Amino acid sequence: MHKEHYTVAIIGAGVVGTAITYALSKYTDLKDILLIEKHGDVAQLNSNSVNNSQTLHSGEIETNYSIEKIKETRKAANMVLNYSRSLPKKLMENIIQPCQKMVLGVGDEEIELLNKHYSPEFKDVFPYVKQISKDEIGKYEPNLLSGRDPDEKLVALFSKEGYMVDYYKLSKSFLNQALESKKTTVDVHFNESLKRLDEAADLYSIKTDKGHYTADFVVCAAGAYSLFFAKSLGYGKNLGILSVGGNFFSSKRVLNGKVYRVEKEGIPFAAVHGDPDITNPKITRFGPTVSVYPYLEKNNRRSMFDYMRSLGIDAKTIVSLEEILSYEGISKIIMRNFGYALPRVGKEEFIKNEVKKIVPSLEAKDIKFDKGVGGIRPQIIDKDKHALVMGGSAITGKNIIFNVTPSPGATSCLSEAMSNIQYLVKSLDIAFDSDGFSKDLIEPTEKSYKSANKD
Repeated sequence: MHKEHYTVAIIGAGVVGTAITYALSKYTDLKDILLIEKHGDVAQLNSNSVNNSQTLHSGEIETNYSIEKIKETRKAANMVLNYSRSLPKKLMENIIQPCQKMVLGVGDEEIELLNKHYSPEFKDVFPYVKQISKDEIGKYEPNLLSGRDPDEKLVALFSKEGYMVDYYKLSKSFLNQALESKKTTVDVHFNESLKRLDEAADLYSIKTDKGHYTADFVVCAAGAYSLFFAKSLGYGKNLGILSVGGNFFSSKRVLNGKVYRVEKEGIPFAAVHGDPDITNPKITRFGPTVSVYPYLEKNNRRSMFDYMRSLGIDAKTIVSLEEILSYEGISKIIMRNFGYALPRVGKEEFIKNEVKKIVPSLEAKDIKFDKGVGGIRPQIIDKDKHALVMGGSAITGKNIIFNVTPSPGATSCLSEAMSNIQYLVKSLDIAFDSDGFSKDLIEPTEKSYKSANKD
């Protein structure tokens, strides 16, 4: 029998949407869920392994984060780690793998920023992260020194406790576990696009290209489209969106782990970094570049009109964009990265300005542009403050929540799921096993963390 009404409808089956589906099916007494995804499988856009850096962001390499944001990010990362460790070993190893991590400071200015970042409070959060000198850098990553000016100053923060994640496989695992639930019916509708969302009395009307449904509560986890749907219902009027797209280049394997660059506070874009590829151990990826697109989805020109509606052109928007794009740090990054997209000269500029700061011996002939790789990272604009919002945003309304999750993005999937459920149970008569959630997903690494600090 075709079901038309659900207690909860979730729009979007990326890593956040599937994490929420999993958490609801395991830790609540919810009876039914509808999951709508416009593609034929989970995680086909930003959560797909080819479209992100495959990093479990724990906060130790994010030098543009405040200490409060670092603590929040570490907690979110630990949830993903604890979930993965609960899986059968072979499945876990397909989803998440250990990987050393380093944030590299080059020259006096970056070293000063790195020294400031490596504060006593930071050390308390990350007792396993150590500051290393040039010689030690060479022991862990020989290619960082090969071909480098011997007088160039280097310092790094280093950890062996990093991880790389295939977020597509993580999303797949979340959904598979939800479908196995004995108490919650999960109906998944792939290849079905949301066309209209309306509030009708105490219900929400959900119209797709294939059907019509109603739900008591709606969770929108549609990436950049979440703000678009929020605005269609009158929410988020003070917000806009800056669609930042990232491209990647790749070379043969030249790094043992992840090498990040120092990022300045207040700039939400990740600096170009070098990463192994969990799906191809023979290569190293360099990116993401930073490009501003007038689309909600990269390579989807049809999303331009939806982008303009999400941006919301008015006086506040114009002033906000002027202030954001006139900020020297941001404008410099955008202009420089614009050049990387140019044919012929783009690769040469990328090597000179970005890659050689990590691996000095690489030349333009040694890297290739990965066509079709990279996604859109929605950066939210607060039009009242005329500024970009650092981190994720959730817009809440009556029996509805819209998730927009820029960096650290996929890492925050289970943290987003927890906050979504906490909001949802205030509106619906369902129970949330918060103790079980904490025991499974928060406590294991918290205990080991406290033990490490004690030692």
